[in-house]
Order: sequence, then C-alpha cells, then structure tokens
Amino acid sequence: MKNTGTAFWLHAALLTVFIGASSAPSPLYEFYAREWGLGSAAVTVVFAVYAVAVLLTLLVVGSLADHLGTRPVLLGAVALQIGAMMTFAFAPGPAMLLAARALQGVATGAAMGAAGAALLAFEGTVRRGRGSLVNSAASPVGLSIGALGSASLVRFLPEPTKTVYFFLAALLLVLGTALLWLPSAGRKAPGWLRSLVPEAKVPSSARKTMAATMPVAAATWALAGFYLSLGPALAHAITKDSSVLVGGLALFALFVPGALAILVVRGWSDRNTLMTGVLSLIAGISLTVLAVQLGSAALYFTGTVVAGIGFGSGYFGAMRMTLPLCGPHERIAMLSSIYLICYLGFSVPAVAAGLLVAVAGMKNTTLIYGAALVLAAVPALVLIAKGTRTSRSNLAAASPAAS
Repeated sequence: MKNTGTAFWLHAALLTVFIGASSAPSPLYEFYAREWGLGSAAVTVVFAVYAVAVLLTLLVVGSLADHLGTRPVLLGAVALQIGAMMTFAFAPGPAMLLAARALQGVATGAAMGAAGAALLAFEGTVRRGRGSLVNSAASPVGLSIGALGSASLVRFLPEPTKTVYFFLAALLLVLGTALLWLPSAGRKAPGWLRSLVPEAKVPSSARKTMAATMPVAAATWALAGFYLSLGPALAHAITKDSSVLVGGLALFALFVPGALAILVVRGWSDRNTLMTGVLSLIAGISLTVLAVQLGSAALYFTGTVVAGIGFGSGYFGAMRMTLPLCGPHERIAMLSSIYLICYLGFSVPAVAAGLLVAVAGMKNTTLIYGAALVLAAVPALVLIAKGTRTSRSNLAAASPAAS
C-alpha cells in the first residue's frame, strides 16, 4: 500500500501525542488545588475521571475501527481531544476541569485502540515487531514528554494554564490533517452499531499468556497512576522545592528510563524481559518507599529511575507476548482488552491512594501503596523463577523477540 511507511510513523506520533496529552495536566494539579482549594482526594478524583472515561470508551468503541476503518475513528478522536484542550484552557473551576478530563478520556480511549491497530497493520513496511515496540514505547515516551514539556511551558511561558493546551491542540490539528492524505488501516464491515455494545474480547489463543502477564502490566500502570496523580506533590514535599519543574522531573525520571528500557530489552528473550521488569519494579518501588521514609531526595529519584526501568520492560514484555497471538481482525479488540486491564490498574489504586492520604498522610500512603505493588509483582516473579512447564510453554508460545 502506498505511503504505508509514512502512515506507520504518523500513527506512532498520534498515539504518543494522545498519551502525552494525558500527562500534561499533572504538573498543574497543585496549581489547580491552590486556585480552587482542592484536597488530595479531589485531585485524584480529577485524575481518575480521565481513566474511567478511557475504560468506558474502550468498552464501547474499542471495536468500532474494525467496521469503519481507523481513519474515521481517529479523526473523531482528534476533534474531541482538541475540544478537551480548549476546555482545559478556559476552565473556570473544578466542574469544567472534570469535564475536560472526561472528554480527554473519551478521545484517548477512542484513539488508543485504532492507532495501535494501525501500527500493527502498517509494521510490515517498517520492520517486523516494530508495531508491538512502538505500542509499548508510546506510553512512557508520551507520558515523559507530556509531563516535563508541560512543566517547562508552565515555568517559562506566560499563561501557564493555557499555553500547554494551545500547543497540544495545534499539534493535534496538524497530525489530524495529515491523516486525510495517508492510508487508513482496518477493514470496513457491517455491524458497526452492534459493535457499540460493551464487550471485552480476548482470543482463546491468548488467554493463558494474558493471565500470566497482565497482572504485571496492571502493576506497572498502578505505579504510573500514583506518580501522575500524587507524584508532583510527593516530589515537592521530599525536595522542599515547590517549583513546577520538580514535579515534572519526578514524572520524567519514571517514564524516560521506561522508554529507554524498552529499547535495551527489545532483543532479549520474553522471559528475560519480563524478569527484568519484575525485579526492577520491586527494587525501584522499595527504594522509593525507603526514600520517602528517610526524607532522602537523592534516593527518591534513584528509586524512581529503577522503577521506571521496571515500568518499561515489564509493560513491554507483557505487550510483546500477547499482541502477536491474535489475528488481524482481532487486533483492536485485543488492544482494547489490554488497555482495559492496564487502566483499571492505572485508576482504581490511585483513587484509593488519594483517599488514604487524607487519613494516613503521604508518607504512610506511599508505604502502603508500595507494599501492595510489590506484593502484586511477587507471584509473577515466582512463576518465572520456578520455570514450571506451564510458564515455559506460555512464554514459548508467544512471539519471537522483537527485533
């Protein structure tokens, strides 16, 4: 198909920008909290509204691109995301902030499955396995650029609560326009209205592998949810520095190592990739929790970097082992199911943490949250270390290591 190589990278850029936009408000949460008197619980509710909207959208429209093609779904998502950016920019209070986050969640949920499926469809013009690689890397790359980029724009440019949203809206407009001139992926088939009935689909060929890998993926996203909702406030408290850049740097320290880890482990075996992810996740979380208890900023950022390696390699290992197990007509439903699991981990624990902060304080909340994530990762570590026949067959049945 003509221009499919360009189409691959356009969809990679779109997916990265959509995910990056989701982290752009995070450095501003404390500003909103001061401006409108929001507590930690309210901040996490604002954060969670986005994740819930993503989940519901994935359930409702996750398979729509299988019937309409990816271009119409993505164009609609771009229009909604630009609307969300404008709502953020002119929000007069908490109610409109919630509305903006909800609209952003709907747009992102619609885009994630469609853009991810297009990457898998067009990867043959780039390199085999590159679709899974970009689907995995888009999250840490987008989240890190969105967080630090937003913090930098807020710190150095005027109108801190508007500039970042104007910039993202303009970028989305350019990328959305480019979609009109490049190929669309996905088949056009009848039954689009019936496809809107909420349903999570996992191909039978992938169920055993998903059962082994998705708890790790959910744990990595639970870590990301904690940092995106409460990370800036925690960084400010531990460094005694209220600069918005410090909050953005904490997010950057988590997600950039995640992206780099994906590049490093992409040639490793599935077992070693997942093992690296689980061990790094446990070690990084433990160091971070210890840093908070000791009040050590240096140890905090060290632990965050190590945890970021676990985020990237653990999530990538899970994605790489599951995505190749579905047929072309099952890609969007499979991606929607994976994102559904990840975003449950992303949202529910973060809201619980926000409620717990009001009762137990930030230090104790970090300890409890960290312990829960470590416990969630331990079964996967035991499964891999034991090398039972079941785990070996599941890992071997997955795709070869992406090149």
